[in-house]
Amino acid sequence: MCNQGRKPVLVTGATGYVGARLVARLRSRGIPVRAAGRSKEKLLARPFSRDPAVELATCDVLDLSSLRGACAGCSAVYYLVHSMDPGQHDFSHADREGARNMARAAELEHVDRIIYLGGLGDPDAGISEHLRSRIEVGEILAGGKVPVTTLRAAMVIGGGSGSYEILHYLVDRLPVMITPRWVGTESQPIAIRNVLDYLAGVLEVPATAGGTFDIGGPEVITYRRLMDLYAEEAGLRKRWIIPVPVLSPRLSSYWIDLVTPAPASLARPLAEGLSSRLVCGDDRIRRLVPVELLDCRSAIRAAIPGRQPLPSEAGEAEGTGVPDEAKIIPGDPEWACRREKPITRRGGR
Repeated sequence: MCNQGRKPVLVTGATGYVGARLVARLRSRGIPVRAAGRSKEKLLARPFSRDPAVELATCDVLDLSSLRGACAGCSAVYYLVHSMDPGQHDFSHADREGARNMARAAELEHVDRIIYLGGLGDPDAGISEHLRSRIEVGEILAGGKVPVTTLRAAMVIGGGSGSYEILHYLVDRLPVMITPRWVGTESQPIAIRNVLDYLAGVLEVPATAGGTFDIGGPEVITYRRLMDLYAEEAGLRKRWIIPVPVLSPRLSSYWIDLVTPAPASLARPLAEGLSSRLVCGDDRIRRLVPVELLDCRSAIRAAIPGRQPLPSEAGEAEGTGVPDEAKIIPGDPEWACRREKPITRRGGR
């Protein structure tokens, strides 16, 4: 059971990439947590399941009754649930229903606040259906009676992150790449450490309630440059990257599915999202929740197995007994955990 005297915070989607790491981060701050997911087995596979101050709750956001049970007695809710399978013709409908249920359950159980992690993107700029759905979820949550804090992020850099894992597989496996045009599209990636900094930070800053904030790292960068940075930090020879205009987002998702172990259901929405320019529209969050932002090179360095981050890059997880949040942790998807070959450092070839 959770610590007496303080209501727990509910983390939905706790078996997911961000959710599992957020539970550990909140616990490192002494906050009691109720970790919720659809699968008890997946909850038990995460390191936080061994923490006596973490309650495990099975619920489905499409089932209002089970969601109310998970919310009962909680002070705040993190909503980290969204569909990643555009092959399901009704995935947007499921996202909408889940968001409506979350807003209703939080109201009925007298939760003080909902904190939602959504995606960057301008609905009027031709963004992917997946990104459009994530924006719509934020709007539905904000339309409820419980105050909502929405954080919007582009690519998250860290071991286990779908976008980052696809990048590292492509660069590891292809010395020469015939790539889609979107490798030249600009975005503003953010290190997983900084995503967690902001998610945990807004909980303690009442002024963020009811607001929508863009979160990103300190650089606007292309996917091609990220590939170069990864190759340099992994000690690989220079990769030759040749963009061509004929690979549509749909075709490039098939290319990613062929070259990497990422499932097609994940590759397609990520590839479609990478074709849009995803850059923060403002930096208001930096004044409300000051954090030390990692640049892309440092974020990539921290994510590579065997690489030790500099002290300034280590974050709160180091020395706390919390698993290294920048690297693969138990319970991450099996496909993301494959490492077919050791990293070859310069001077070791």
